[in-house]
Amino acid sequence: MLVARRHTRTSTPWLLLLLYLLLPNAWATTLLNDTSTAQDLYETADFLLDANASLSLDQVRAADAAFTPANTRRDLSFGYISGVVWLRLNLQSNAERLLHWRLELNYASLDEVRLYDIGADGVRESRSGDTVPYAERAIGHRYPVFEIVLQPGEQRTLYLRADSLGSMTLSGMLMSERDFEQHSQNGYLAHAIYCGVLIALGLYNLLLFLALRERPFLNYVLFMVAFALAVLSLNGLGAQYLWPQAAPWSNRMLPVSLTMAALLSAVFARSFLGTRQWLPRWDRVLQVLCLASALAVVATLLLPVQRALQTMSATGLIVTLMLLITSFVCIGYRVPGARLFALAWLLLLSGAVALALRNFALVPSNFFTLYAMQIGSGLEMILLSFALAARFNAHKRQREAALQDSERTLEKRVTERTEALEQANQRLRQLALEDPLTGLANRNALQQQLDQALKRGLRSHAPVAVMLIDLDGFKSINDQYGHAFGDLVLAQVAQRLRQYLREMDLPARLGGDEFVAICEHLPSAADALQLAKRLLEGLDTPMYIESRSVRVGASIGIAMSHRADDVTSLIRRADAAMYQAKAEGRNRICLANAPTQGPGQPGSGLG
Repeated sequence: MLVARRHTRTSTPWLLLLLYLLLPNAWATTLLNDTSTAQDLYETADFLLDANASLSLDQVRAADAAFTPANTRRDLSFGYISGVVWLRLNLQSNAERLLHWRLELNYASLDEVRLYDIGADGVRESRSGDTVPYAERAIGHRYPVFEIVLQPGEQRTLYLRADSLGSMTLSGMLMSERDFEQHSQNGYLAHAIYCGVLIALGLYNLLLFLALRERPFLNYVLFMVAFALAVLSLNGLGAQYLWPQAAPWSNRMLPVSLTMAALLSAVFARSFLGTRQWLPRWDRVLQVLCLASALAVVATLLLPVQRALQTMSATGLIVTLMLLITSFVCIGYRVPGARLFALAWLLLLSGAVALALRNFALVPSNFFTLYAMQIGSGLEMILLSFALAARFNAHKRQREAALQDSERTLEKRVTERTEALEQANQRLRQLALEDPLTGLANRNALQQQLDQALKRGLRSHAPVAVMLIDLDGFKSINDQYGHAFGDLVLAQVAQRLRQYLREMDLPARLGGDEFVAICEHLPSAADALQLAKRLLEGLDTPMYIESRSVRVGASIGIAMSHRADDVTSLIRRADAAMYQAKAEGRNRICLANAPTQGPGQPGSGLG
C-alpha cells in the first residue's frame, strides 16, 4: 500500500505535464508554484488589437486563434493607437497550497484596464486605471494592479482589456504577493526620495526669492510645481494622494501640467539667462516660444485627451530643444550661468526625448525609457539649483561690492564734506583774522600773533620789533578821489608792505590808514631801523592807480620788546613813537625808548 502511494505521488507530476502538453494552446500556459520568480508579460502574454473597441469578452474568447504572442513584438508599448488592446494569459498552479499573486501594469497613465479572471468557478471581473476612482480600483495602488488567486492545480485564463487615450504601454509583471510587496515598497521609496528632493529644492528657492526678491527664483519654483504635478500624474501618485476622486481630471492632468511646465521653463530661462539684456533678438524668439507654449496649454485643456497628450509630447520636446540651443548661444556670449543651464537642460532633454520616443513606440519600453523624465528632471533640478546658488553667490558678491562701493562713496563724500567744512572753517577763521580790504591780518590776528611772538622771544631771549605805520597824505587823496580810490590805495600799500618786509614778518591793519608790522629775529634796534627805512622808501615810491599817479608817505614808530612788555604796552610804545615821528615832520621813523624810561616817552627819531 505504501509502495502504491509513493508510485502515485511520483507519477502525478508527469501526468500533469503530459496533460499540459496535450491540451490545446498548452504552449501558452504559465506554470506557477511556491518558488516561481516574477513573470514578465512580454514573455507570457498574447495580445489582440481591437481597433474599433467593439469586441466583447465572449467574442474575444471565441477569437483565441487571433491572439499573437507578445514576444513576437519588440515590446508591449503600442504608442498612441485607436481602440483597445486585449492581453491573454493562461496560468496553472502546480503548487500544493493556495497561491496569491499580483498582476501589475507598470504604466500609471492607462485610462481603464479591466481584468476578466476565468476559471472553473466562472468569471471574476475587476478594473483599475487613472480614470477609475481610487476607491473603486481592484487594489489600491498607483499602477493598475490585480490580485490573482490560484488553488492547488487550478488553471485560469486571464483577459486584460486596456483602453487608453494616451500611450498604450502594457508592460508589466506577474509576481508573488511577497515579491510584489517588496517591489512596491522599493518603488514608493524611490518616488518619495524624488518628491522629497523636489520639495526641498522648491522650498529652498522660494526662501531665496522671499529674501532676494529676484524673479528667476520665483519662476524656478513655479516651474518645479508644474513639473511636480506632471510627475505625480505620470507616476499615479497624484491620483492616489491628491485627487483620488477626480478621475476624469486625472486623465487630463498630465498633458496640462507638463505643457504648463514647458511654458514656465521658457519663462524661467528668459529670466535666468537674462536674454533681454544679453541677447535681445534671441529674446524675441523666446517670447514667441512662450506664446506658442501658452497656446499649447490652452489646447491641452480643449483638445481630446489623446491629441492633448500628443501636443504635450511635441511641446515638451520643442521647448527643451529650443532652450538647449539658447543655452549654447548664451555660452558663446559668455552669459553668466549658461554652462550649468546647458548641462541641466541637456539632461532633461535626454529624458524628454526618451519618454517621447517611448510614447510614440519608437524605442523599447523599459525601466530607463519609462522613468527617463524623472531621472533627467531630477538631475536637471539639482544642477539648476546649483546654478541658482551660484547666481545667489554672485548676487551676494555684487551686493557686497556695491556695499563697499557705497561705503567708499560715502567715505569719500564724508571726506569731501569734512574738507569742505574745514575749508569753510578755515575761511571763517581767515575772515575773523583777516582784513577784508587788504587781505592783511586784522586787529584780532595781530594780538594773537604778537602774543605768541612775545612768548617765543622770551624763550629765545630775542627781542620782537613792532612797527606802527600811519600813512601821511592819505586823507587828502581820499577826499580828492573818493573812498573807492582810497581803498585801492590802501590795497596797494598792503601789497608794498608784503614786498618790502621780510617773508617771516607779519603785516597787519589796525584800521583806517594805520598798519602794524611784527618783526622777529632782529638782533638789534639798528636792524629794525634799517628794515623800517627800506619800508619807508618803498612806500614813498609813486603809485599808479586807474591812470593816476599818487604818492603817500608814512610815519613809523618802532618799539623793541623787553621782558616787562606785553601786547598792549608794546603797541602803546610803538604808537607813541609813531606820533613823535609825525610831530617831528612826518615821513620819518622814530624808535621808542626802553620801558625803563617809562612807556610812551619819546625816543630817537630818523628822518
